[in-house]
Amino acid sequence: MGWRDLVVPLLVTVLVLVTMLIPQSALRDAVTHGDVQGMRLEIGTAFTIFSPFCAMLDMQALLTVPQHIAFMVTLLFGFLVWRSTAFARSTSYPVWSREARLLLLTVLVIPFLVLLVNVLPPRPMAKLVVDDPELVAVDVHAHTSSSHDGRPDWSPARVRNWHAKSGFNVAYITDHKRFGGAIDGTAVNPARAGDGVVLLSGLELRSGGQHVNVLSMTQAESTYIVEGDHLTKAIRLADGRVPLILQTIPFDFPMFAGPGQDTLPMTRAIELNDGAPKGLTVGLRRHAQILHYADSMNLALVAGSDNHGWGNTVSGWTLVRVPGWRALTPAALAVQLETAMLGGRRSTQVVERRTPLLLSVPDVALTVPVMFLTVARSLTLAERISWIVWAWALLLLRVGVRQLATASIARARVARQRRRQRMRIVPIARSAGLQS
Repeated sequence: MGWRDLVVPLLVTVLVLVTMLIPQSALRDAVTHGDVQGMRLEIGTAFTIFSPFCAMLDMQALLTVPQHIAFMVTLLFGFLVWRSTAFARSTSYPVWSREARLLLLTVLVIPFLVLLVNVLPPRPMAKLVVDDPELVAVDVHAHTSSSHDGRPDWSPARVRNWHAKSGFNVAYITDHKRFGGAIDGTAVNPARAGDGVVLLSGLELRSGGQHVNVLSMTQAESTYIVEGDHLTKAIRLADGRVPLILQTIPFDFPMFAGPGQDTLPMTRAIELNDGAPKGLTVGLRRHAQILHYADSMNLALVAGSDNHGWGNTVSGWTLVRVPGWRALTPAALAVQLETAMLGGRRSTQVVERRTPLLLSVPDVALTVPVMFLTVARSLTLAERISWIVWAWALLLLRVGVRQLATASIARARVARQRRRQRMRIVPIARSAGLQS
């Protein structure tokens, strides 16, 4: 074991221990980016045990598009430094075909495999826990396999389970111009809202030049969809209410407050946090502009997972105060939620996972170290122990594998030498016998 073997576990240990002095919550207020009170992110035993993997996969899923690019560039830079250092110590010339394979593995294959692990198999999830019993955690933007870009096996039952594991009480199924998932999901809702995750109907479509969600819209109101998927101004729900029109992100900012917006029924809510990579990018880059729209137009701020079945990480939750909501029926809860959100800017609270606030080019270049620092500062004590144990256990595993490989090579070398000796001895013995 050389000193180079100790670098990674020592760095992990120092990072985990030093960040204990500057801890921070894993959650933040999406408006102020400050800490929140009365709620926390809860992780189970499995998440804690595998925290180095689960926590970093969560962070990778929450990166913006420029940060993903910076991550790949950092891998490339690290590869070049690694191989340059190796060649500087070596007395032989590099084999370029081998170097090309290593580059492909480091920069493309491994990140692609990490992405597959992050979006396909189920794994432990972090769950929002809210102390105030009158707050409802809502996802205003969810999908099922009924959407053209939804995961084929993403059934309403799986959607409900995913939302339960991440701390949601309510999720609006807003498939793209389809109602199948919403119909199946609402059909098996609990009788009382407090008895399980409630799935409510909605629709995502393009209208007035923008992608919007229409909350509580069902197939019965589809006559209000004209010209393929555009809304009419006269739209009403089956109970006579004007539906809540929600602006998703990303969207056409110049058109939002301009003439094109006049073709829509009035927008009453706007996403500040959207779980898709593009949505996360716009939510941070256009943060001030979205807040300006919400303040000037009295729009409720919301968060949507925009989950199509790919991934196990929630980026944000919409919290709405509804006294006694647990005893309400799902239909009554939908009315109360939307009535509250029609109250505008101060009617909701958006809570999100803490991510690196890196916007400028120099900031984005620091994505990798900052993402490690952000995760480390929010670790629990049990997670810190897990990180240290994994760091040193992997070192021991690596050293053990190396020793086994060295011993195997040595045994193979000895066996080869013995075979050569027998090949030399046997002909001599035969020739001696012939002479005698």
